Amino acid sequence: MSRQEDWREVGGVDALDAAIPRASHGLPWLQRLRTRAALGLTPVVAPAVLFVPIGTALGPSFINVLSPTVLSHLDAVVAVALAVLGVFAGLALDLRSQRNRRLFTAASVEAIVTLLLVSAALFVLLAAWRLPMGLSHGLVALTLGLCASVSSAGGADDASPTHAVAAGIADLDDVLPIVVSGLLVVMLGSASPVPVWSSVAWLFRTIALGIAIGTAGWLLFERAHSRAERNVFIAGTVALIGGTASFLDLSPLLAGLMAGLLWVWLPGHADRVVGIDLQRVQHPLIVVLLLVAGASCEFSRQALWLSGPLVLFRLTGKLMGGWLATRGQVPVTASQLGLHLIAPGLLGIAVALHLLQVVRTPGMTAVLTAVVIATLASEALALVLRPSEEPPA
Repeated sequence: MSRQEDWREVGGVDALDAAIPRASHGLPWLQRLRTRAALGLTPVVAPAVLFVPIGTALGPSFINVLSPTVLSHLDAVVAVALAVLGVFAGLALDLRSQRNRRLFTAASVEAIVTLLLVSAALFVLLAAWRLPMGLSHGLVALTLGLCASVSSAGGADDASPTHAVAAGIADLDDVLPIVVSGLLVVMLGSASPVPVWSSVAWLFRTIALGIAIGTAGWLLFERAHSRAERNVFIAGTVALIGGTASFLDLSPLLAGLMAGLLWVWLPGHADRVVGIDLQRVQHPLIVVLLLVAGASCEFSRQALWLSGPLVLFRLTGKLMGGWLATRGQVPVTASQLGLHLIAPGLLGIAVALHLLQVVRTPGMTAVLTAVVIATLASEALALVLRPSEEPPA
């Protein structure tokens, strides 16, 4: 049995699942909302649908409970939440079996196709519209393509034969966007243009940071004398990953990814231990991240103009990427896979929020707002465009 089949959800079962019964004959819509998964999260509705609007209402644009000062104090919590998301993405990246290697290849193909299509299409539109973004149109288009390339595993009953395959691809298509986001953090965070070779050098420094802290943490929690002591060591290690990466203007997502991948390959059961223990902090941190993302949104003409094409081009990219991914001996039809991947999950919002923390400009605020609007619209679209359960050809 593979790691994903055993856990069923990366990061473990959501605590809310136990309180939500399976859809009955009279409530088929409840099951649709229940099966929105994203790195182990399957609340009643996609978390973004619930908590992002709440964050927007509490933010500076409305009642100002989450004022700019409060949001600045929550940056450290967001950094830790990003590290946790990266760790779970790394724990999912277990390539020791041939099946998982095929899924990773398919996921990478699908993510690359979506990233290139969305970035190219939006770059052409931005050049034609001449929107005042305050940033290079190429970087804005790449950021939007990056946020559009991630997926969650939703769209059908999780007991269906194709859902496990789609879930594996959806978990693994986060890897490429996380790596590219590590480059974007360096490029956007510099006051002057950064050469490509310099960005790649900083990318390897982020990787080295995640491996170094992950190794130190492993040496501690593998020798913990009690479960409580182990929990403290794991939480401290993840907090150190997020805080150090953020302080050095690097990507907590990428550093967390490398730490999670390291724990998969190290001897023992470090990956399972970390996955189980981080369940206790994963969901509260994600809620804070989404509330901050909603409060950081500012609705503008640029955001509205970007959100519509972003939804359309992302849908096209996922369908095309799903079709190409099924050429690699993946046991699911192209139409099924593309429809399974319509739901975007949380990582796109997380990446856009982190890039806003790196470069606080009106243009990047418009990008975050467009990504949030597109995420909510894509989640609604995923409820309508549901895959059939036809057997793969």
